[in-house]
Amino acid sequence: MAAVPIGRLAHWAQAFEDKLCHLADDLDTDWQAPLLSPWAFMQAMPTDRAATLWPRLWRSRLAEEGRWPTLDQFDDPWPRLSLLARPDLLHRLCVLALARRPGVLRCCIDRSVRVPLQRALADAFPLLSAFSQQGRPVDAVQAGWSPVEWACVGFVDWADMLGSDARMVKSLVRWSLPRRMLDLRCEAGPVPAERSAEAARQALVQAGLEWPC
Repeated sequence: MAAVPIGRLAHWAQAFEDKLCHLADDLDTDWQAPLLSPWAFMQAMPTDRAATLWPRLWRSRLAEEGRWPTLDQFDDPWPRLSLLARPDLLHRLCVLALARRPGVLRCCIDRSVRVPLQRALADAFPLLSAFSQQGRPVDAVQAGWSPVEWACVGFVDWADMLGSDARMVKSLVRWSLPRRMLDLRCEAGPVPAERSAEAARQALVQAGLEWPC
């Protein structure tokens, strides 16, 4: 891997610091009590003081999750996903899951399912709809999954692309997803897919949609 220019390393350092500053806002409700209850005093702190303290608190907590990522790792699109805010994370994971399984949108004919997916996929919806024309159909259960359920599928897809020492990076993303839903998805195992995760990412990039950003 070529050396990453110092300017880009500085950019990733700032992006990681920003992620820690706003991580409390990125937590799914399932994670808020277990992770934030020891720091209830932060609610009474002035905003500017809290902004400087949050990264220190999170560094202490994340030290329990394993090795720190090196800054050059964020030049790789797979670890870089972890730097995004929660709404962007959920969007990108949902996009990845459906790019790997293009037949899903062909089968989502129920308006109560299709409309939320269209909102969640946003600008990626037309592209994924075009992919879906040649995709294999899925069963009725999968055709009824919500955007958050597909984001959990996308998490499993994404996590498989990381190394064994990426526990901390995975935690930054896992905490943005519903804990119980994600646990069930992980226990159920991978959802069959037509494309590998890397092939899906390349298809998105070639179609003009950078993933994750």
